[in-house]
Amino acid sequence: MSRVLTPCVLCIAMAMTAAASQTSWWVVDGSTEMLRGSGEGVAVSVDGMLRPVAGWRNQAALSEPVVLGADRLPGGDIVVVTGHPARLYRVSGASVELLAELPGEQGTSVLVDADGAVWATTVAPGVLVKWSGGELEEMGRLGDGGFWDLVEFDGSIVVAAGTPGALFKVGNKGLERWLEVPDAFVRCLAVHGDQLIVGTSGKGLVLSIDARGRPSLLVDSPFTEISDLAVTEGGELWATALVGEPLPKVPKKSSTATKANGENGASSTTEGLNLDLPKINGKTATSELVRITPEGGLLHIHRFEKQVATALGIDGKGVLVGTGYEGEVWRFITSGGARLATLDAVQVTAFAPDGALVTQGPAGVWSTDRAGRQRSRFRSDAKVFPRPVRFGTYRIFPEDSGAKIRFRTGAAAENDDLWLPWTEFADQAVGKVALNFGKALQWEVDLVNGGVVDRVEVAWTEVNLAPVVKSVEVEPPGLVYLASPPVSGPVIRQEHPTFDGIFTTIGENGATSASAKKGKKYWQVGYRTVSWRVDDPNDDPMIFDLEVERSDGFRLPVRERLKGSQLAVDTSALPDGRFRFRLEATDESVNPGAPKAGEGISPWFVVDNTVPEILVTPEGQHWAIEVRDASSLARVQMSRDGGSWQDLLPEDGLLDGVVERFSIEVEEGKHLVVIRAIDRHHNRAVVGVEE
Repeated sequence: MSRVLTPCVLCIAMAMTAAASQTSWWVVDGSTEMLRGSGEGVAVSVDGMLRPVAGWRNQAALSEPVVLGADRLPGGDIVVVTGHPARLYRVSGASVELLAELPGEQGTSVLVDADGAVWATTVAPGVLVKWSGGELEEMGRLGDGGFWDLVEFDGSIVVAAGTPGALFKVGNKGLERWLEVPDAFVRCLAVHGDQLIVGTSGKGLVLSIDARGRPSLLVDSPFTEISDLAVTEGGELWATALVGEPLPKVPKKSSTATKANGENGASSTTEGLNLDLPKINGKTATSELVRITPEGGLLHIHRFEKQVATALGIDGKGVLVGTGYEGEVWRFITSGGARLATLDAVQVTAFAPDGALVTQGPAGVWSTDRAGRQRSRFRSDAKVFPRPVRFGTYRIFPEDSGAKIRFRTGAAAENDDLWLPWTEFADQAVGKVALNFGKALQWEVDLVNGGVVDRVEVAWTEVNLAPVVKSVEVEPPGLVYLASPPVSGPVIRQEHPTFDGIFTTIGENGATSASAKKGKKYWQVGYRTVSWRVDDPNDDPMIFDLEVERSDGFRLPVRERLKGSQLAVDTSALPDGRFRFRLEATDESVNPGAPKAGEGISPWFVVDNTVPEILVTPEGQHWAIEVRDASSLARVQMSRDGGSWQDLLPEDGLLDGVVERFSIEVEEGKHLVVIRAIDRHHNRAVVGVEE
């Protein structure tokens, strides 16, 4: 009897993805994308333009270890206060003039009022002084704590103090305690319209106070300190916020030095940082730049993972941020910011109007000066690709910007030792990236002669990699899988078979139920199910060619251009012997002209289409039974007179050979004994003997 060779196909659908050969573009434009990069002498405008900005020139050096406050006099000169000792200086160009020795260990803030008088505060002890007409006048002194900031509000000088947290105001009777604040320190002050904004240290509060001294809680932040406040020309309120121990209480007399990074200018030691750090967007924060809405909303703009951001300055509609432990200057707008410069100083401690700033480590006064800018360069954020890619054309917009560009590639987003050196700068607006391939890319533009850049594009395509055949497996003889049950009875196929070559197949469209993996188990004599697992590094869809190979190397095609991952093959079309399947996987459907292929081989398996041979010989009161098979037997049974099947035990006690011998007793009378033998390929033979 000839059996129809009916391979049952169960195709596991593969998701279509972009072809490896498809060209894509990495586009960086708009403020959101641009602000992910960083620059030196370059600012990102609100409309996403890269613009050169003036650099910072070290205008004057100071001999004291730290300078914490700065402001401008009406003529343009800068006044600063220093620490250890506390002094008041006027800086005009490179000239430094000592105006006064201050009665304190550390100068903390300085303010030039509307009349041109200079106000300054100190700690250890906390003293408020006024310098005017060449004379220094002490306006008030604290018994405990210190003064930390001062501002002109509603026609009066308001001073921040702590500990305990309090606000003082200069009135007709001199310095008066104006308002108690429920925190350890009042750290910083700013005027926002008709409101005085107060930032505290200890609980990290932001308060809003009107001219009559009525306070309201604007923000109860997750930080321990609001270190600085600023209001832009557009009326936006910004703050720098820190996590750590509040300012220590300053003793009346102390010989200890300031903190190494100059933070807060406190003349005392601390007990270390508070390790119970609040969570910001699920992560612990060191310092952050935040924006505060009029309704008290706290918008997190940027987290500084390593730097400590404590100083804020105004830059039109944006803000300048000064940091330590590396003296960096950043500029931020509502949607984000970019680094403008890295100074040769440990920390930027304060800003003065028109972009001037002061630093410590060393203490100095820096001013914006276009001549002081060595270069205007902007470096993009690194673009990391999931797989190796080949680089193509780049474009700079506008094309008449005059900008130069260079590239480098590496293996990860972090600029570690695996990053290669930069290419040479190219001065064309359109060109080829001077790199062949990589897994990450970064570009840097050099703005020349005041040119601006608003968009950079880089073409790339994935390097097409060959599919990797992880495994080719063959199921036990006769086992097939179907996504849905057969129509009826023992019929397992649901379609009419095709007869393309000697191997008959069904279901080659790859349709299967959404929930099925291999399908439900069924059994059909003569079938071998082969399945495979193939990964394509580019996630390309694949097609498969399947062959069967005999042990002498002769091959026969089974099916071509399969799209599934499983096939049940009726091996009754093959002669008995040892065979294996060979699978070729290719991504040619999405890579025409340049496909890649991978090959896999299954383990050897035996094809046995021959039924067992049963010989029954009478030997006295026993029947001697010998069963032979081409492969190995699975079961030998007997039935007497139509009774239930009974398994027979071979004489050697183990059913494991191609020849097995059995013995059964002869019973008196006339009987019909049926012997059935089934091999492991489900071939079966039946013989009957009469007693």
